Amino acid sequence: MNERYPGIEEKIIAYVMGYDSVKANGGDNDSRHSSKEVIDVRLRMDGLFEQEEHADGFVEEFIALYTNGPAGGGGISTGRKNELTLQKLLIDRENIFWQANAKNSAIPGSLSTNGKKKNRYTGSFAAGIQQRLNTKLDEPAPPVSAPAPSGSEIALYRVAHSRAGDKGNDLNLSIIPHFPDDIGRLRTVITPEWVKGSLSPLLDHSSFSDDRAIEHRNNLLERVAVEIYDVLGISSLNIVVRNILDGGVNCSRRVDRHGKTLSDLILCRKVILPP
Repeated sequence: MNERYPGIEEKIIAYVMGYDSVKANGGDNDSRHSSKEVIDVRLRMDGLFEQEEHADGFVEEFIALYTNGPAGGGGISTGRKNELTLQKLLIDRENIFWQANAKNSAIPGSLSTNGKKKNRYTGSFAAGIQQRLNTKLDEPAPPVSAPAPSGSEIALYRVAHSRAGDKGNDLNLSIIPHFPDDIGRLRTVITPEWVKGSLSPLLDHSSFSDDRAIEHRNNLLERVAVEIYDVLGISSLNIVVRNILDGGVNCSRRVDRHGKTLSDLILCRKVILPP
């Protein structure tokens, strides 16, 4: 493709599914280029092009790879479709006009001070609500774990769990320790630089990047910004990573467009907690 259309390779990404489907292999530098024994893999390549000719040429090259490439292929599936991309922008405040309207409506079975009806909970339903509230307030859940060990390298999933999701091209990620008091030690390890390093494999276009591809990844990494917030009520961290989701769900070329599996990528990283 790059011979036909110079510079087009940056618009194509490749995954070896069964080997690094979520790019988790790139999390540790020592294992980045190490071999991994696998039985079956599936090659997935995806491109986002501005010209229809480039998309058609990409499909043709992929078919040629299957028919004339390595033996042992078990099938192929190709396709091309139009994608709508979303771009965020700011509108000048003086061009924004807003108003709020309120409408008063009556609800059967209730009465307010001005003669209009007002909604109320009555009977056993209200008693059931109060009972559940009392249970939560009077019987807090006891701790179910112990502090994580210090001074030794362990996977982050042994210290915390996580959830991840998307907002446009930004990733939202939580780090919730199994033992709440570990949050202080986690703060010393999980820094913006650590998060950027952990997610940098997502910017690789291939599972086996050369020096040129690594340079391109580093250029993309400069656009990535990380913000870490303390969630004191649940002894957790809320992490926002800007410009990491390949343009967002509408145009992403990744297997996981929403970034839901990125919590696994983070949790597979090794950490050393201080005392």
